Amino acid sequence: MTEYHPAPDTDITVRRKLGALLKTERVRVGLTQSEAVALVGKAQSTIAKVENGQTSVSRQDLAALIEGYEVHDDAMKAKIWALWERACSPARLRDEQRIGTPPWFLKPLETEQAAKAIWSWTGERIHGLLQSECYMVAQLNGEGRGPEMTPLFRQRKNRQKVFGEAGKSFDFIFSESALDRLCAQTHRSHVISDQLRHMISLAELDNVTIRFLPYHRGSYAELDFVILRPFGGKDDCAYSERVDGVSWATKRTMPIYRQAWSAKESTAATPEDTLQELRRRLERAAPEGLEVG
Repeated sequence: MTEYHPAPDTDITVRRKLGALLKTERVRVGLTQSEAVALVGKAQSTIAKVENGQTSVSRQDLAALIEGYEVHDDAMKAKIWALWERACSPARLRDEQRIGTPPWFLKPLETEQAAKAIWSWTGERIHGLLQSECYMVAQLNGEGRGPEMTPLFRQRKNRQKVFGEAGKSFDFIFSESALDRLCAQTHRSHVISDQLRHMISLAELDNVTIRFLPYHRGSYAELDFVILRPFGGKDDCAYSERVDGVSWATKRTMPIYRQAWSAKESTAATPEDTLQELRRRLERAAPEGLEVG
């Protein structure tokens, strides 16, 4: 069977659980959101956002709410503080990485850093290693995750150091759909241009191969997957991404990943044609008069 690692709750999910408990305790003592404002000196809209899990709450404000809501049950207080530690505590930032990064994603990151060679297929998106900073901001900030961007900047910077490490090689194939989705963001032309320029610069590196799979060469797209080859002659490993986690290949299923890669490789455009396509799309996206490299 495939080794499966389910994803834990996200920050947003944990904040919603915390907010639901706070709302329950507020209602229990008969306070309205407007009345709870006096406890923390915040606007009523902030209380609403906290209860809906849309924003974090500081340690000081949470302590004030617990006292104001007369939460005397030790088990309930422990549960509230445990949720706060998981989703809101500043202490979650350690070693330039948010502790809240899903555990299932840490193993792929660690394996990626230690890999000698990486083969990546993505059907509808640009692989994280290929993402420009501008593109990353547009994707994540659009989900209201602005306050979390600093650790994500650091993570991206550390992650992309692998391109400059000796002895490593990278081969990326993504569908034409991924390019179309990128270039469809006409209200973000600067994001399109920045991402295309970034991929062009990476494609020009000797140890990086980037190819796209045209629509007419394949209608079926497997789930996104990555094959990694460690240094030291160790066996290859592979994983596929799911909405709720990552599935790691076993010895029995590794041939399936290799076959899937071979199928993509045999139908993908050449690196030269891909580079030409990226430049063509950049010419369309770049503001008039801006030089296209």
